[in-house]
Amino acid sequence: MQQAIPLDEGAFPHPVLMVHGAFHGWWAYARWLTWFATLGVPAYALSVRNHEGSRSLSAAEYRETGIEHYVEDIVTVLDWIGKPAVLIGHSLGGLMVQKAAEDRHVLAVACIGSASPAGVGPTRDFTWDEDEPLMFDRARMRGAMFEDIDDDTFDAIYSRLVPESTRALNQSGLAGVDVDPDRITAPMLFLGTEHDGVGLHPAAKLAGFFGADHIDVPGTSHDVLLEDSGLRVAAHILGWLCRTVPGFPPR
Repeated sequence: MQQAIPLDEGAFPHPVLMVHGAFHGWWAYARWLTWFATLGVPAYALSVRNHEGSRSLSAAEYRETGIEHYVEDIVTVLDWIGKPAVLIGHSLGGLMVQKAAEDRHVLAVACIGSASPAGVGPTRDFTWDEDEPLMFDRARMRGAMFEDIDDDTFDAIYSRLVPESTRALNQSGLAGVDVDPDRITAPMLFLGTEHDGVGLHPAAKLAGFFGADHIDVPGTSHDVLLEDSGLRVAAHILGWLCRTVPGFPPR
């Protein structure tokens, strides 16, 4: 886990905890950590198990790893922070933070290009091969997840990706994770990216399922955290938090 600024410092009284999507790690939020810290928001980003910076699993353990295990990692960090936080999740991480918000008191939940819970319906008509954890094909990933990125930057990003648990991917792609909107008392925001080739449900559909707010951000791709346009998404989230969450605006 990476921390931007100490919890007791900064202009904003409440922290944000950011959760990455499939294949990635805490580092996907490196720009966001700096940006939030500059504005005085206590900011954290974690890696779930078997992703860069977190504990390693055996191949057998990883094959059995599902969304519920990643949620355990998030809840552990929330308990360590020790005060209500804002959860931000990207892609598969969006589904993780939805589940975490069922069982912990959080201030708000923001999901970017999020995977969907069971009530929204499946997003794929096939399953991944569960014999081994899976890495996206390089060309497929570049075309589906990025819009405005040069080759050198993409190569640097791709070198840090790790194989993902096929069980977790199948749970998300086949809508195999139940989330009860009635158990989430915090306000929620779903953000959609304009050039998203992954094939997930639109942000508006997810927002409708949860009775939440949604924003579609033009000129963005699925892996927006790692592109120059990403900080515009962070700014939308911060603005929404200041408008929506009592006590979140700066002291």
